[in-house]
Amino acid sequence: MRWWTTLLITACLQTRAGTEIPPARMPGVVITHSPAATRIYIGSPSIAVLPDGSYVASHDFFGPGSKANSTAVYGSADRGLSWKPLAIVQRQYWSTLFVHRGALYLLGTRPGPVAIRRSNDGGTTWTEPKDAESGLLTAGGHYHCAPVPVVVHHGRIWRALEESALRGFAGLQPLMMSAPEDADLLQAANWTFSDRRQHQPQWLPGGEFRGWLEGNAVIAPDGGMANVLRLHTYLPDEKAAVIHYSADGRSSSFDPAQDVIAFPGGAKKFTIRRDPRDGTYWSLANWVPEAARSTHPSNNRNALALISSPNLRDWSVRTVVLWHADEQHYGFQYADWQFDGEDLIATVRTAFGEGEGGAHSFHDANFLTFHRIANFRTKTMQDSVPMNLPAQTRTETTDLTLTGRGWSLARFDEGGQAFANRSYRWRDVPDQFRGWQFTQTGGGERALVMVKAKRDTTLFVATTAALKKTMFEGWTALPSGSFHYADKGHTPMALFSRAVKAGEEVSLPQINWSGTLVLLPPGPQGK
Repeated sequence: MRWWTTLLITACLQTRAGTEIPPARMPGVVITHSPAATRIYIGSPSIAVLPDGSYVASHDFFGPGSKANSTAVYGSADRGLSWKPLAIVQRQYWSTLFVHRGALYLLGTRPGPVAIRRSNDGGTTWTEPKDAESGLLTAGGHYHCAPVPVVVHHGRIWRALEESALRGFAGLQPLMMSAPEDADLLQAANWTFSDRRQHQPQWLPGGEFRGWLEGNAVIAPDGGMANVLRLHTYLPDEKAAVIHYSADGRSSSFDPAQDVIAFPGGAKKFTIRRDPRDGTYWSLANWVPEAARSTHPSNNRNALALISSPNLRDWSVRTVVLWHADEQHYGFQYADWQFDGEDLIATVRTAFGEGEGGAHSFHDANFLTFHRIANFRTKTMQDSVPMNLPAQTRTETTDLTLTGRGWSLARFDEGGQAFANRSYRWRDVPDQFRGWQFTQTGGGERALVMVKAKRDTTLFVATTAALKKTMFEGWTALPSGSFHYADKGHTPMALFSRAVKAGEEVSLPQINWSGTLVLLPPGPQGK
């Protein structure tokens, strides 16, 4: 056995139900624990219910301490109360567990090519995808996906994924793979791959359509096959995108005017399934309450909400099932789930405190947890877990209304304090802006600054000069000279202006250390 296989199995066995006490107030049942100190993080949770009623769960590993692209598999014979390791599957990543015609499958990437495995013993042993006849479904290529639904519809079995044309979210091109439902799923020749779709940034205002990924194969209300995708954006009002597919699985259609929908938590991965009882669509998503909105919503993963839709387009939050006040170090994310009678069962990639410290970040999960939402169809917001939401800030001028959190108004002047949590001072402030007010934030701390125009006016902002100018498409760069704040590096700042119409709302990006500061002139407007 190679040394990294031993390391992965050791990490896999760090916590097992009944062998180690989880942290105080730990929600759910701990399936496994990989201590943050190992720098081996838990990703891609998936769950399936076997024909005999037992559960099987899986996850992969990521992080600088992880030496291989592997997936761990666990089983539970007591409806999720306890779990035991079943297997470590090498060279399998971003994979979905699903049951089809009595067999258990694992479908994801190798990584790179698309790969599928079959288990006939509930997840203990697996086939090896060596070639096109044994589960290696593409000859090469770079594919991306997550544990997303596998759906049988109109005689075919469907799953969404993306092909990586370029590095980063912007290079992901969604597609749908499908095969006849009675086909041998390990035979590459039986699978059809649809056309690819490339997004355009201008599909959202300000070029904010930054990518789409981790799509869900879903039966649409009209009986067609749809792909509902996470939409990467810095807009606080999160969205999803819906691509439609032909019955043969080869061609797609997408209308940005109609197929970009409001979706609570849409900037993070989610799983959608259709209720066999009445056709309602359900999901577990990282919804961000109004009081906690930010301009980098993909980083808000400290609340997990049960949401639903009658038609796949109009979504509402039913209840909040998991929440923690610390959004920087706690996360309940990438939830995969299944119907289980009156209940909903889920596995969650969880970043949580532990005896020897806490998670490295909200993103770098150190636990895989199991959760049961009993009688989920009856849940309301009154059933939500307690939430202590951050205080809101609001101020009005003659022309503008400013709302958000993590800021207060301060005087913008030469030698004035630049950030609430640092002694850095403004230097070389342009004469035009001296004596104005600005939205002072804590450097490096999350803030939300939303501006709504009461009437036609001009909005002025300041941000670090290192921020990509693509963040300010449609703005006018103003002369800023040697304007900076007096840290060790004398960090240079840039100034921008933009005409705004009455009723227009603008969200200022707060994704770098200094954030984006609104400048308000003195007098009636800046009262």
